Amino acid sequence: MAGPLGKKVAVPDSFSPEILFPISRDNQRRDKDLIFEKGMDIWNLHEIFWLNQESVSNHNELSIQIPADSKFTVESKSLKLFVNSLIHTRFESLKEVTDTIKSHVENLIETSIKISGIHPKKELSSKKIIINSDFSHAPKVSENHAITRFSGFRSLCPVTSQPDIADIYIDGSINPEDIINISNYLGTFFDKECFHELCVEYIFSDLIRAGYKINSVEGYFERRGGIAIIPVRTTA
Repeated sequence: MAGPLGKKVAVPDSFSPEILFPISRDNQRRDKDLIFEKGMDIWNLHEIFWLNQESVSNHNELSIQIPADSKFTVESKSLKLFVNSLIHTRFESLKEVTDTIKSHVENLIETSIKISGIHPKKELSSKKIIINSDFSHAPKVSENHAITRFSGFRSLCPVTSQPDIADIYIDGSINPEDIINISNYLGTFFDKECFHELCVEYIFSDLIRAGYKINSVEGYFERRGGIAIIPVRTTA
């Protein structure tokens, strides 16, 4: 059975938790030779609309955090359709809304999740990503720990072939002379079909294997359909 991503699907006209669709992480990672440590996928949900018992409309934003070691994650379009279907029932409070989302997503992915406020983008000066350029990783020693932001990252959705745009945040000890090589490396994803989570796992794995001292990699992907996905992979 396939999920709704990439298909024309009718918008639910009733509360529809059954539309949620699981994605096996093992299937996504199979034969990828990834270094897997720890982390999470943060989903910023910007369009939580719900009605109270008096049919008063409310708009809230929140994020859900799914552990990176969960057996399943949720397909993005199915989550959007589920969130949109909330408007077809009535709730006593925002807490009831969040409890409802939490319960149905946890049942789907068989893992506990956290719900909190929107995860903000770190406003740092950014390095540009370079497309179609050679790179040769030979990390130089650096004792300066910092978060480096690379803007203009692009990959393609494997289902729709639509571009996914992100800022990549690399937390580690990176010598300034190595920035150009990392920029060129990130540019190799420009026309690569790869889901958000796998992009970050490839980056995390490739840079560690190349010898960089990396603490974490975060991909802050631009929102689509009211949802922004922010995978984070970390060594701690």
